[in-house]
Amino acid sequence: NIPPTANAGEDVVVSSSVFIQLDGTSSREPAGIISRYHWVQTAGNPVEIVNPGAAITALNNIQKGSYSFRLTVMDDKGGVSSDEVRIEVK
Repeated sequence: NIPPTANAGEDVVVSSSVFIQLDGTSSREPAGIISRYHWVQTAGNPVEIVNPGAAITALNNIQKGSYSFRLTVMDDKGGVSSDEVRIEVK
């Protein structure tokens, strides 16, 4: 089994007035399908990840500051991969 490749997106700097979402749809699985997405916050003041089990999810209660989020994907054969994204809110 070739494990999937998680892709949490590019690190970004955004204004606090914009809608912010996490997007893991660039994750790839060459030998099957991605059966599970899971987002967790790894740094910054706590925010709400609206749907941590979705490929794309919104963030609520995000304020100015630095945040990091880890995306873990699992394929239909149990292969796992993780990637992190950093968001700087100005």
